[in-house]
Amino acid sequence: MPRRHRFPHLPAALALLALALALFVPSTQARREPPPAGPLFVDTDMGVDDALAVAWLLNQRDANLVGFTSVFGNTSVDNATRNLLTILGAAGVQKPITVGASNPLALPRTRTGSFVHGPDGLWFAQQPANISALPTDAPAAIAAAARANHATTFIALGPLTNFARAIQQYPQELAGVRLVALAGGRHGNITPVAEFNVYADPEALEVVLAGPMQVELVTLDAFEDVTIDSARLVERLSRRGGAVGQLLAAILPLYTQASTGGVGSEISLADPTAVIYALHGALGTPTSGLVRVITGNGYARGQTIIADTVFGRIPMIADDAELSLLADQAFTPGFDINAAIGGVLSRQPDNANVVLDVDEKEIIRLLLRGLTR
Repeated sequence: MPRRHRFPHLPAALALLALALALFVPSTQARREPPPAGPLFVDTDMGVDDALAVAWLLNQRDANLVGFTSVFGNTSVDNATRNLLTILGAAGVQKPITVGASNPLALPRTRTGSFVHGPDGLWFAQQPANISALPTDAPAAIAAAARANHATTFIALGPLTNFARAIQQYPQELAGVRLVALAGGRHGNITPVAEFNVYADPEALEVVLAGPMQVELVTLDAFEDVTIDSARLVERLSRRGGAVGQLLAAILPLYTQASTGGVGSEISLADPTAVIYALHGALGTPTSGLVRVITGNGYARGQTIIADTVFGRIPMIADDAELSLLADQAFTPGFDINAAIGGVLSRQPDNANVVLDVDEKEIIRLLLRGLTR
């Protein structure tokens, strides 16, 4: 006589659960191909790694740079603006610049970037500049660039404050526009859980994630492995980098000592990773995800929680009471667990494409070639 199952409805319930999970794994779990970059607009808290990124962009013949906004972060917004002018001046290039946010949306501004980027954000290489005549409405400048060409790719290398304010003021103009942001990750680089740009203004990322832009987060997971020996980079810049290369070669040793604590010479290429990915999307692996950020000024300030699986998404949407009730009902004859899980997932769609991995070797190759043409 065959053994009777103690819970006759259990196999059916588990089968339905497995089916539900299979049906509701979004197709975006497969690799998503980013759109062509189009015109480029860069928002920067210009420190040393930003300088490397912008110097690389200025050397790209196919990069149509239409403007810049500055923001606090690695240094004050005034320093960031003067540093940007310093790099553009060394390159002999003029671009529209708008001075942006000097403080986060809600929290006091962190000034810890000075430890890594020096008191002026560029390790004493900043050139004097009168910035009093520059426009100061960064949200309007961002919206104007989007209005002029909806295919513009915006690149955020610092805290997302300017974009948060632009979304609050100009949501229609920014709807569907691509934003590549260097932000977040599954662990941190300024605290154990927080990446610096998010820590600097977590409320801004929260606004951006809830907004209408097509957000791509180039995370710490992706860029922390894109490293290079600083001495090798300095040697290349000194020999073949022109005026900008000479400037960068002069400040990189101080930046390296500060960022490594004087131990080793490998530096992370965070900002260059973001700009190279923005132009060469095939070098990253963006995955659709549901992202949350911890706001406020507690221990977990700036932590980003990233769910890119169904098992990760469900507890981010439904609390334990709802999930416990669902578990009780799952074994009830006639209960449609498929529809129940679908209902949970549909309440909060994914809010970002998350880049957790990039082709490190190719990014370094492109960086070296692009900086030393």
